[in-house]
Amino acid sequence: MTCKVVRLVEHDQLVLLHISGHLQEEHVSTIEELIAKETDSVLLDLAEVTLVDREAVRFLAAFDVRGIKFRNFPEFVREWMRNV
Repeated sequence: MTCKVVRLVEHDQLVLLHISGHLQEEHVSTIEELIAKETDSVLLDLAEVTLVDREAVRFLAAFDVRGIKFRNFPEFVREWMRNV
């Protein structure tokens, strides 16, 4: 399975990146580029993420530190982030 990212705009100033599938190291740079292009606030929706690898967990942990918000964050990913 692959990773899919859908860009949505909520309330005219909040960019929602809905991520689904398997989030792996090979997808990290693409998501980073998408976020870098945005001028409005970004929210990552992880409701349909079913698998993450170690590099993706590190990637998400770095965003958490930078203050990027998450929605529908799977508890198993949060737990792994605490151990990174």
